[in-house]
Amino acid sequence: MPLPVAELTRRLREAADLAADFAMRAPAHDRDGSFPVENLQILRAAGWAGLPVPQRWGGWGAGLADAVRLLRTLGGGCGSTALSYAMHVQTLGTAPARQWSGDAWPRLCADVVARGAWVNSCASEPELGSPSRGGLPRTVARPVAEGWLISGRKNFASLAPALDWAIVPAALAGEDGAIGRFLVPMARLRIEETWDAMGMRGTGSHDLVLDDAAVGQEALLYRESAAAPGARQPVAGAWFTLCFSAVYLGVADAALAGSARYALDRVPTALGKPIGSLEAVQRRLGAADLGLRVAGAFLERVAGAWDLADEAARLDLGADVVAAKLQVAEAAVSAVDHCLHVLGGPSMRRDLPLERRFRDVRAVFFHPPTQDQGLALLGRLTLAAAERDAAGAAETGG
Repeated sequence: MPLPVAELTRRLREAADLAADFAMRAPAHDRDGSFPVENLQILRAAGWAGLPVPQRWGGWGAGLADAVRLLRTLGGGCGSTALSYAMHVQTLGTAPARQWSGDAWPRLCADVVARGAWVNSCASEPELGSPSRGGLPRTVARPVAEGWLISGRKNFASLAPALDWAIVPAALAGEDGAIGRFLVPMARLRIEETWDAMGMRGTGSHDLVLDDAAVGQEALLYRESAAAPGARQPVAGAWFTLCFSAVYLGVADAALAGSARYALDRVPTALGKPIGSLEAVQRRLGAADLGLRVAGAFLERVAGAWDLADEAARLDLGADVVAAKLQVAEAAVSAVDHCLHVLGGPSMRRDLPLERRFRDVRAVFFHPPTQDQGLALLGRLTLAAAERDAAGAAETGG
């Protein structure tokens, strides 16, 4: 269930204060490619690790729509911090849709609440790419008397420097086409600091290496097939897709707000008044604002619908989840591009935050579903609906 209105309002104000604090350190972390350890410590100390943990286990019990609004606010301060934190949030938010074995879920929740433990689902691999397209991981889990030995490598493991737990998919030796998802303590993994990216430079998305990592039988959370997920199966993906989408909207929000302030302050001598008085500048800002308003409203609507739907109804929200991500990606990138035109040449300067946000926001395209993947999926659903309509008309003689 969603947070009570008063509680959400308080948390949004807290998120805005946190974002302002994070923004002060964001340029240095971007410049150095360093992980914002202090920001994660602040979030942990303030109890934010427990945002999606059910209230019966001591967490906030926030819904997906709550998470979307809070992550969008945090994204306006430091995109890297917000995206790293979003990976923890979506991992916990997704878990109830799965039937984890034994008492793994309440045990993890207890750890998150007690000490602010951080967790991420780390599935991408150098050879496999994103598991959203299906395929068998190169990481392999071999059964032994005491449990499992896991060997392999995961990349794009955001939040790696702060993680306490990693959920790792691995091919199950001796089980053709079967994948197991394992909850592995970070003491069993090794981090290789490989992350040196154009944007989102502070996410600490390094490689995780498993060298015969030994885990007990209880570490196997569930089994799944190596086949690609179905087009209409958003139950596991809604939290992931909508949470990171919210972060990128927050990055674009900050770019727009900063550009508007610049337009009010910038007074060229030839013009003699702020550039914000020019209709061309107003149109650019207006176009950016319009795109973010529409994308944000749709994102919140889909997240809210997901919160209120039962499991069967959530299967029908798959197309909307995909569409929300695609619309956010286009709107966020387009908004920041409009802001570059507002600033002109100064937008390229490293001492202004727009240059960083220009780089950060572009990473939205590479989270699944990608634009080509998502558009093709929506196209197939449209064709399927047309076939059903044609079949129905033929049966009724229409």
